[in-house]
Amino acid sequence: MSVNANASRGGLLIGLDLGTSAIKGVLMDARGQVLAEAGAETRFLHPHPGWVDIDPDAHYANVCRVLRALAAAAPGDVTALAMAAASGNTLLTDDAGTPLTTIISWMDARAQQAPPAVLAGLPAAEVARITGWPCVDCLPLAHLAWMREQRPGLWARVAHAGMDTDWLLHRLTGRWMMDVSTATTFHLVDQVAGVYHAPFLAHLGLRRDQLSPLAPVGVAVGALTASAQNDTGLRKSTTVVTGCFDHPAAARAVGVLAPGQLMLSCGTSWVGFMPCLERQAVLEAQLLCDPFLAPRGGPWGGMFSIPQIGTTIEWYITHVIAPGERDPIRCFNESAAEALPGAGGLEIDLRAAPQPVSGSRANVSRAVMEGAARLLNARLLALKDRGWAYDRAVMVGGPAASPVWPRIVSEITGLGLSVGGRSAGARGAALLAGIGTGMFRDEQDAVKRTGGRS
Repeated sequence: MSVNANASRGGLLIGLDLGTSAIKGVLMDARGQVLAEAGAETRFLHPHPGWVDIDPDAHYANVCRVLRALAAAAPGDVTALAMAAASGNTLLTDDAGTPLTTIISWMDARAQQAPPAVLAGLPAAEVARITGWPCVDCLPLAHLAWMREQRPGLWARVAHAGMDTDWLLHRLTGRWMMDVSTATTFHLVDQVAGVYHAPFLAHLGLRRDQLSPLAPVGVAVGALTASAQNDTGLRKSTTVVTGCFDHPAAARAVGVLAPGQLMLSCGTSWVGFMPCLERQAVLEAQLLCDPFLAPRGGPWGGMFSIPQIGTTIEWYITHVIAPGERDPIRCFNESAAEALPGAGGLEIDLRAAPQPVSGSRANVSRAVMEGAARLLNARLLALKDRGWAYDRAVMVGGPAASPVWPRIVSEITGLGLSVGGRSAGARGAALLAGIGTGMFRDEQDAVKRTGGRS
């Protein structure tokens, strides 16, 4: 954990970013100054080839470990907390909220290996029109259909079907609730109406009373239960507030709130996030759609994703570029800085399975960075052909902290880049915690009053 020695005045906020590979948290004051940071690595279970699970108790313990570290660093009482999440992770529980399954990660492929018959003939375009995302072979819609077909005995015992995010809210407050942004990745919600889509529930044989009530982002859920207070080190006076999907949270933190702005979020997946006034325009551009500020009269959020290339990048760093190094990321950055543009003619396709590659460490490092930048540029050029053109962007995520990578992205894409600071997803969640408790009126007020601090 890192701690800023400057004390805070006014309310204190905690924001968590439940990322794919790690949980990050920040303690932030009302001026937007980050006073402390903490994190915990997520460990995956692979019981069968292609399966990606997370132990629910270990997941909750990691969340509490981060919250406890931040609470211990707080110079006063914490007013509120909220969570952003790389969601789409499925969890089934009994009526007491006790897990009946592991958490099935959004990266899990079991429904692709054995496609559920109940989803046969359901077009991805129809799913996108209803939910905002064109997915029928992964994420909760597919996970739930698979569980119903492959585990009928367990399915008959399910009292609540949800994700890790609404389960964590239940563990912390005793209340089930799912925000409409995170609910997009649940794939059961009519995004425009803001209600569960009855035909999809009928496909799965689910009742509404088995699902969490839907709520806007940035609204109070409730106080911490006594057990959650003990687990986290926080007091009952801390209000838990609904968060959102992780990329819209990061966009809030860096002030990407209006059409014409672009954020590049670089993590396990590399994502472009762009506000847009018309939902239909987002869908026609074949982008993923988040409600973003639309429920308050603002723009929708469009996203393109280059999925899971962060995992491939990590493999090259660990196995080819810096095996055995005490600080592999530093080695990666320093090596890339030594190479010339073009990496000596070496190109690496990060969408392909990673494999040994010949070349100097400098050229391999540069080729990995350029490979990610080329994939971004291809998506941006495709958007430009549809009338979505950008000349500037804000870059967030681990690669944004590199002294080399943002420059490479700028050179290849032609974008003028600024760097959005550390832990943008967690900072965006903290802003929502402030909105939910009246510290800020809305996102624009939050960005203005926090001054875009990082």
